[in-house]
Amino acid sequence: MSRPNLLFIQTDQQKARSLDLYSDVNAIDTANIRRIADEGVVFDNGYCPLPLCVPSRISMLTGLYPSASGYVGNKPYPMGDRYPTLFSAARRDGYRTMLVGKDHAIGLPGHAKWEPTGAIAQTFDRIYSAWHGGKMNPEINRDLPHIEPFLQGTPELQTLWGSAVAPWSSDTSISARLSDVAVEYLSDWRRDDKPSGTPFAMWLSYPDPHEFYQAPRDVVDMIDPSSIELPPNWECDMSDRAEFIQYFHWYFNAGGVPEDVARKLIRIYLAMCKNVDMVVGRVLDYLQDNGEWQNTIIVYTSDHGDFNGEMQLLQKFNAGYDGCCRVPLIVAYPGHSRRGARCDDPVNLVDIPSTLMPWMELEPLPGDQGRPFADALTSDAFDPRTYTVVESGVPGESLTRRDIANFPDHRWNVTPEGRWCYDPPHRFGGKMYAVRTRDFKLIVRQDQRHEFYDYRVDPWETRNRVDDASLQGDVLRHYQYLAQHVARIAPNPPGTEIAPQDAFYRAGGDATWAASLAASRSSSR
Repeated sequence: MSRPNLLFIQTDQQKARSLDLYSDVNAIDTANIRRIADEGVVFDNGYCPLPLCVPSRISMLTGLYPSASGYVGNKPYPMGDRYPTLFSAARRDGYRTMLVGKDHAIGLPGHAKWEPTGAIAQTFDRIYSAWHGGKMNPEINRDLPHIEPFLQGTPELQTLWGSAVAPWSSDTSISARLSDVAVEYLSDWRRDDKPSGTPFAMWLSYPDPHEFYQAPRDVVDMIDPSSIELPPNWECDMSDRAEFIQYFHWYFNAGGVPEDVARKLIRIYLAMCKNVDMVVGRVLDYLQDNGEWQNTIIVYTSDHGDFNGEMQLLQKFNAGYDGCCRVPLIVAYPGHSRRGARCDDPVNLVDIPSTLMPWMELEPLPGDQGRPFADALTSDAFDPRTYTVVESGVPGESLTRRDIANFPDHRWNVTPEGRWCYDPPHRFGGKMYAVRTRDFKLIVRQDQRHEFYDYRVDPWETRNRVDDASLQGDVLRHYQYLAQHVARIAPNPPGTEIAPQDAFYRAGGDATWAASLAASRSSSR
């Protein structure tokens, strides 16, 4: 049997609840993503390793947690060839590798001055780049010249809760162009490389639904505005949470966000997700029509989520809630994986290389810290994964409510001076961990209020139960899981050197701190 191909489909900033596979509140109906789910396994508790593009993507590619690799923020960047990745290993071992869309991990940003050189050119045989900011990269400006002027020239897109209906159709969107390029690359592979037995590994990386929040007019029309609800946790009590969260609740809502503005943005975000679901079908059709369906591993996921109105918050930042940390994760190997199955074990994007590489007959990545879940794809009698951990935060103290005084004139509908609408100041300051099991989540923020949520009765994280007497055994168990995690991933991986920014994240301090949390919780019972 030949080695399988890999089609790794990734969106940018898509929360799990945006799909009807995960939610019935503000979720799109999935015609094409469901085709993948029907042939494989939907992971109900898939989490990113850190809710920010660069560190999450680097972890997903290298199998290293951010605190081990040192990439805990969007800078320093890019990673270059510091660590081997799933795709560099695939190319080294005979795969034809292709990047179609957003990288934001290995190479330089995809804006107008970007050239695919260095490590990214050594990782991928073919590259077609795309981006989501105001400045587009050369390929998009050449093929879709209408995109950049609209993004740069539409003031309502520059504010925190700004969204707009784009004056183009789905067929002339970035997502559609990427799907068409993916089909072109696969057609070339089938003609030039398949005859020699060379498999392909494609990273199809859509920039949507990342801000700027805009979607093609014909797709927006598919989303009935009367179907848009304010999330069930829209008005939940924020007073019993870390002050950092209270600060950002103020930041995103200073002056009060009108409900119609929120509903419009939710609708636009969902239309961005819907557009991806529509156009990814072109790539799936190609695999089926050309006999590649049953020899291709297909992954659908996102690098992190987006609050998209939950708790009156938006985008992603240094927070452990499901809105920004829980992602769609669907894996299918048609004819080999379980069909139409679900798994509620907590898993993480960092687990992906160790899961996929044995199937692809690739040697493990050095120091890989993932916990493979391949057995859950092939058998309903798999070893359970007890917990997973989301890390977050860069050196510095977390904001508190006192910091509101530093931004006295801030309003949600005014772009912060000198910043893009999606770059709130200090949004990743301070250390945070979230420990997720099937039923609970512990959120720990150093020197601030800790939080504990019981998903059996509170799936929208509305009530902090960290001091609930009836749950103290469960709370302690999660502190112990945190101590185990930090001790397990603290040492630098063999043969690697930590990224230059973070002596802050070197081993001993975190391990001692996490262990002391567990010990103090135990002694207080």
